[in-house]
Amino acid sequence: MGNNLDRRSFLKTSLMGTVAAAVATATVAKETFNPLVAQAADIVAPIKETSEFPYTVDEKYQRLPGDKIYYQKVFDTEENKTPIKFVNDDVSKITGKKDTGKDLPRINAEKLGIKGRNSTVSETGVSLFSQHDGTVLPLRDGEEGWRQIDAALALAAWAVELSFGGFTAIGSGPSGVIYQYPINPETNEVAKEPVAVQGLYNWDNSLAEARRNQGRQWKFNSAEEATKYIKRAAIHLGADLVGIAPYDDRWTYANWCRPKHKPFKLPNGSTAYVPYNLDKLLKNEGVEVFGLNRFDADWEKYAGFKPKYVITVAFEMSYEAFRTAPAILQSAGPGMAYSKMAEMTNKLATFLRYLGHNAIPSGNDTGMSVPIAVQAGLGEAGRNGLLITQKFGPRARIAKVYTDLELIPDKPKSFGVREFCRLCLKCADGCPAQAISHEKEARVLQPEDCGTSENPYTEKWQVDAHRCNSFWAYNGNDCGVCIAVCSWNKIGQWNHDIARIATQVPLVQDAARKFDEWFGYNGPVDPEERIESGYVKNKVNDFWNNLEPVK
Repeated sequence: MGNNLDRRSFLKTSLMGTVAAAVATATVAKETFNPLVAQAADIVAPIKETSEFPYTVDEKYQRLPGDKIYYQKVFDTEENKTPIKFVNDDVSKITGKKDTGKDLPRINAEKLGIKGRNSTVSETGVSLFSQHDGTVLPLRDGEEGWRQIDAALALAAWAVELSFGGFTAIGSGPSGVIYQYPINPETNEVAKEPVAVQGLYNWDNSLAEARRNQGRQWKFNSAEEATKYIKRAAIHLGADLVGIAPYDDRWTYANWCRPKHKPFKLPNGSTAYVPYNLDKLLKNEGVEVFGLNRFDADWEKYAGFKPKYVITVAFEMSYEAFRTAPAILQSAGPGMAYSKMAEMTNKLATFLRYLGHNAIPSGNDTGMSVPIAVQAGLGEAGRNGLLITQKFGPRARIAKVYTDLELIPDKPKSFGVREFCRLCLKCADGCPAQAISHEKEARVLQPEDCGTSENPYTEKWQVDAHRCNSFWAYNGNDCGVCIAVCSWNKIGQWNHDIARIATQVPLVQDAARKFDEWFGYNGPVDPEERIESGYVKNKVNDFWNNLEPVK
């Protein structure tokens, strides 16, 4: 236990936390106890800082190749030759519970008209993406949360990422590529054939070079001053959280890649470039993908500099949207965050370049965001494989801006997430595909623990990407249940302070998850009950009927 806390004070603060937790839903109690709980949390469960990366990384660890990321493998022609395989074919032997995910590859294959085998990674991924962009209707089309109006809002939320960011959410890079239709400024005629250009995550540092050549590079008085200005700029430009991580080569992908596209004629005569055979899919003739363009992970070649620091930013995702998980409407939450990421990091990189400093904006491309965010002090890695922040829990998305400007890095912080995840297990129980490990302890994963899309030799809980995305393909979009049911997914600091206390107080530890459920947070954990009970339908209606955000 941190700080010099005597037994009397410990009992007093523990009691405050316990009593406060018991009345957590009462508005008056929130106003009364909030500062007391915050004080108790600071004493009982102080935030700890470490100098080193807080989780074990085995000496056998090797950087994750970008073409090994699940969403990139979807477009690898080799992945379309072998049916998908899970790490554990039937997790009921481990959990003692019915395996609700083991049949998903067969069901997804049957959706495509394939009988007698499981779907491949490519078939699974293309099925997902074609529903995600509205080309194909989901199985639940017409149900609240899966209606055209719900899907339209989700697509609208993703619009900036898809149309201007270059869809780096799938790890595509370096930089996102978009296809634009040139316009003749004299006739106002729009070309039928598009041209490929860099999107908002562009790697063009010519502006920074020009400033330096003009002798106009802005000189900060110190790294401390530069850090202060950069963080202030990041918040002004739209980030909800910002931290600085030292550049760590371990988290940069071993190679970079992006899917190959081919042209398809649309009914209006224009050409669209698509990474899979659109004609075949629409004629129910199977799935064909066109492969990957692979690039060396060479900073000097593509960025013109070697980064020293990573400005790491996080964006809150909509609480109301996630309450509808796994409905398609949920996707409006991450869609907004990804669109904000593309816009905001472009602005921050532009700010740095105008000052004559190199910068590379990045979403999910280039490097692994979660360990970088942990190093930047933004949160801890949770059981569900996501960053758990102190303010928003898992309801945050991460982006980064790489730079060679001298900055002061933040330190990794611990506020009890790992201790809480050991006990809670709500995300593992709630996962419709049972993709999240039920093991009590995080551990250094070995190759046999990991699927072909996961990297071994780091300390974490195993998350089976193939199971996860098999449910996404079945569901018609991303899922979000592991975020929605998470005990850290609440509004306001108050509840997270209670969670911090719960990790340290024996009286509360075992009841921590139960408190969460007793007071009605985050809905049913059981994935079938979540839909069949009407909870999802009610939250979808709440979403559309309430104009004021939930606080």
